[in-house]
Amino acid sequence: MKKKVVIVGPAYPYRGGQSLVEAHLYDTMTSAGYDVQTVSFTLLYPTIFFPGTTQFDESKTTFFSHQDRIYRIINSINPFTWFKAIKKIRAINPDNTIFVWWMPFFGPAYWTIAFFLKRLTKTKITFLVENYISHENRWFDKFSSRVTLNLADYFICQSDFERRRIAAVHKEQKIFKTTLSVFDCYNMDRYDTISAREFLGIKTKRVIMFFGLIRRYKGLDKLIEAFTTIEKSYPDLTLLIVGECYEDIKYYEDLIEKEGIGDRTILINKFIANEDVEPYYKAADMVCLPYNSASQSGILMMAYGFKVPVLVNNVGGLPELIVEGKTGTVIPDNSPASIAKGVCRIYENGEKEDYETNIKNINESLGYINLHEMISEIVSGEVPQKT
Repeated sequence: MKKKVVIVGPAYPYRGGQSLVEAHLYDTMTSAGYDVQTVSFTLLYPTIFFPGTTQFDESKTTFFSHQDRIYRIINSINPFTWFKAIKKIRAINPDNTIFVWWMPFFGPAYWTIAFFLKRLTKTKITFLVENYISHENRWFDKFSSRVTLNLADYFICQSDFERRRIAAVHKEQKIFKTTLSVFDCYNMDRYDTISAREFLGIKTKRVIMFFGLIRRYKGLDKLIEAFTTIEKSYPDLTLLIVGECYEDIKYYEDLIEKEGIGDRTILINKFIANEDVEPYYKAADMVCLPYNSASQSGILMMAYGFKVPVLVNNVGGLPELIVEGKTGTVIPDNSPASIAKGVCRIYENGEKEDYETNIKNINESLGYINLHEMISEIVSGEVPQKT
């Protein structure tokens, strides 16, 4: 008889990294022989708190489709729905319930569901922690994370950085470590570099790209300020910025104008549908992630899916995924000077390194390859006793 697992977290038709995590979790565990169902949301963020255009995936292509196994129940601000979720999970009677944790805002809903499941069922409570504390690091975030995650029997984290953050607060529970999946689920063979650049109207010899939601903590402004320094060493260069801006886009437009690089910058302020992602990565020589703070990054795993080298700042768990000089580079800080040196280093190393082969090799060790043995131990093992 198959062991049952319930995932609690955002799933299709919501868009973004957490829905991708759910899709990969579902696919991995289903392939390993588990009976998997997901309890998702009817309302994720109230409109007043959401800075983007839509929370829903409007792509024509979806990944690992399993809509018949997704139950949209939880309203993040309606406690009555939290008890409906508890009732549904009790009816499923899973051996393990995995909460996808990335934002302390959802602490009250998750705490309520996990609290009553621990008292009313025998399910093991596991938190898959993408980001222990939000990037804003507010007092409520710390409180919500500590109180909610203290209900966990087990943790699964996706970097040593997150492991340390969890272990510093939750000292009794066992912590398993994996990595984000390599996001190689997009179209991969419709474009090559030449056709992708033709499609995007890029005529330069070199292209560096920033991809993903635009928020201040991601350091895009520092990359813009580094551009003129980079092009002194590597002229005939385009800065490709792709992603929906979650703040005032005029800040970046004014900075581009101030730096005098408007004619060498392509700014695409929108969320890219799944079927339209490929040409951007195929056009890019590298992806730059000069973040001020980070835990891990789905954008990095997308770049690895397309076998494109990555520049990362030395924050969070990002450096753990870079083989220096082989799959990208780690810069000591995200000052414009450091970013410029890092970009130049990737170009220099590219003259002697085969990035595509190197990334292909590292990809074999990444993702949820050890998830089955983790879940197997959680389901069959004894819940650690707190002292």
